[in-house]
Amino acid sequence: MRHLDKEILIPIVAVLIFMFYASYITIQSPLVGFGVKNEKGNWIVDDIHEDGWAYNQNIEPGDILLELDGDCPEHNDQVIKEQLIRAAENFTLIGKNGVEKTFSVSYVSETKQLFSHLLFPLLYLLLTIYVALYIYRKQKKELSALVLIQFLLCIALAYGSAGASSRGDIVGRVVNGVTLVGCLVFYIQFLKIFLERFQITFISESSLRKLFCLPLFIFIANLVTLFVPIWKDTRTMLELGIFSLLLILIIALFIKNYSQYRDKPGSQAVKLLVFLFVLAFVPFTFLYAIPAVIISEPIMNAEIAVMFLLFIPISFIYLQLTERLFDIDYILSRFKYYTVLAFPFSALICGIISLFLIENVSLEKVCLVFAMLFVSNILFLYIKERMDYRNRKYMFSVRGNLQTNMYTFFQKTKDENKVQIVIDRILKEMENTLNVKSANFIEMHQEESSKAWKVHTKSSETLMDLSKLEAVDWEYESIGNILTFSRGFAVVVGSDIHVKKLILCDEKKTGVKLKNDEKIWIEMMAYFANVVVENMKLIEGLVEQIDELKLQETNEYPKWLSRLLFALSEKERANLSNDLHDSILQEQLQLLREMDSIQKIVDDQPIKDKLNEMKEQMLDNVHLIRETCMELRPPLLSEQGLKVSLHRLIRQTKLRCNFLLYVSIGDNIQPSKEEELIFYRIFQELLTNAMKHSNATEVRIDFYQVDRSIILQYEDDGVGIDLTNEGFSFSSMGLVGIKERIRSIDGNIEIRSSKGQGMKIRIEIETEAK
Repeated sequence: MRHLDKEILIPIVAVLIFMFYASYITIQSPLVGFGVKNEKGNWIVDDIHEDGWAYNQNIEPGDILLELDGDCPEHNDQVIKEQLIRAAENFTLIGKNGVEKTFSVSYVSETKQLFSHLLFPLLYLLLTIYVALYIYRKQKKELSALVLIQFLLCIALAYGSAGASSRGDIVGRVVNGVTLVGCLVFYIQFLKIFLERFQITFISESSLRKLFCLPLFIFIANLVTLFVPIWKDTRTMLELGIFSLLLILIIALFIKNYSQYRDKPGSQAVKLLVFLFVLAFVPFTFLYAIPAVIISEPIMNAEIAVMFLLFIPISFIYLQLTERLFDIDYILSRFKYYTVLAFPFSALICGIISLFLIENVSLEKVCLVFAMLFVSNILFLYIKERMDYRNRKYMFSVRGNLQTNMYTFFQKTKDENKVQIVIDRILKEMENTLNVKSANFIEMHQEESSKAWKVHTKSSETLMDLSKLEAVDWEYESIGNILTFSRGFAVVVGSDIHVKKLILCDEKKTGVKLKNDEKIWIEMMAYFANVVVENMKLIEGLVEQIDELKLQETNEYPKWLSRLLFALSEKERANLSNDLHDSILQEQLQLLREMDSIQKIVDDQPIKDKLNEMKEQMLDNVHLIRETCMELRPPLLSEQGLKVSLHRLIRQTKLRCNFLLYVSIGDNIQPSKEEELIFYRIFQELLTNAMKHSNATEVRIDFYQVDRSIILQYEDDGVGIDLTNEGFSFSSMGLVGIKERIRSIDGNIEIRSSKGQGMKIRIEIETEAK
């Protein structure tokens, strides 16, 4: 435990110490930000950076730097080595008009830098430490969690060191360059370890080791620039270039492996990590780093671009509080749709601004305006969708809460089993929801000779002229199509050859037209009516056929139906077994593990004894659940065959029964897969019946095969039954299931028994196995 604590405490303490140092450097002075050049012995202001303190002061290119921090410019390392004034307490300039100007540098007029260079990095660090501690507390034994913590702390260092680095501090410069590249390498390592649990090789171990050389390379490059200052611009371009290439590499690796992990367990978690990573780093890479390398002019300010890094710790905090994942598929599908909507609008507005409102605007400014408009429009659409959902009760009429009405209607009709009742309910629902005068069910039939459509049946009288329906060519109208007439409308809810089924509604009582959301609701009701009505007719027809077959076959259901019902029964047994195993059994095992951990920290002996007693009870429950799962779905049957499964069943029965059990199983039995399951269930039923009803002292079962005939003979000396008694029912002895199973595969069953004389059962089938 102490060793693990050091793994998290030492990095956090180191990061905090450095952040105090970087904050001290940053708070000394804002980033002044103007360049100088030597002309005829004078240091002339050459360039004024937009993100510096000097940009908002009375400083112009061509001003002469007379004094810097009370000394001549030639004696200042910033002037001599970099020709860039990063930090200063005061300085004096001589303007072009010869007027001397003295400036005192402070944060009083530069609150923007105070927030972006100091307060925001500290806030980000606190959020990161909180998330890191939470991850460590939850998954401290996972290597991927420790690497993820290193990744988060590395981002915090890169962000926090930027202020000190921009002011020319050597330590801040080195830390910023190394962590900027190192955070991406840590993220690649995290993804490699994380995806290995899904049998996905994100990147090879040798390639990962090579990537870890990149931060070392950046470290060496920073040391070299201490002795060769002229290379500092090359070093900056190198850092940003490597950072951009690493991010592109990560995206390329995800694209390469997408086909492998998209259908695997945990894909939602993987997509979430990708989404957060892209959202956090893409703005910095594509709006700052790459433009700075290619055209030496970033589109977005670095201080703004790095603000997107806040998405990473904030998202992890959200996941902690809600204990849920984002629905990434939903977000991305919406993003595609909103992108299509936002792009042309943003491009149009950006074009208007650049052409008519702004003169001599640069390409970078146009791109920045477009990016801001594009992102703002997408965010607006997301917010609008959320507000529409929250305020839907104000947007629609009282009758217009159509989703609620649809849900209520489904609840009312789910238990109905008559077609006409469902049709009547649909008509009533349309009258109430749409506020129409009447709704009718109508069938249109096409005449074979004239191909004309005529009204064949209608549920009740309607105020609408039905001749208008007959003037429509219904052949090409599909389910859900709505046809509007001068007085009312009709929607197709069913379609057969030369037959169309319609719901005809008179006009709304208010006289207004249908709204778009009402049309969507009508289409949904049409599809629902079609599916329900057609399925119910099929079910009614099937029930009638089954009843006829039942009467034809001596009051028994047809064999194919019996086999179908047994197949469905086995499927439900398997589902129930899986549910028990995956839910209740796993919860019991988790409770056992937690109880073991509690026992280790409890010193009170009575409490320990009580915990041991509870643990024994839980172990019994676990054993019972496992036995139940095996009875519901015998695992050995498909893995090791019928014989092994029967021997296990017999051993379990001998432990529970109070009679002598003799079982003989032949070596040459070769049933089909279906017959294996049937005989296993027959054995289960016979042994259960013997234990519950027979009161026998001895039970014998012989199971063997002669040629293609598989024979099972059962005999006990129990109480027996009177087969001549007309009031006797096999179901009371649990034998009806055995008879139905044997009959479903064309087998024969013979039962001989009398009161007090035990029972003999002989089962014989012709096996289908070859």
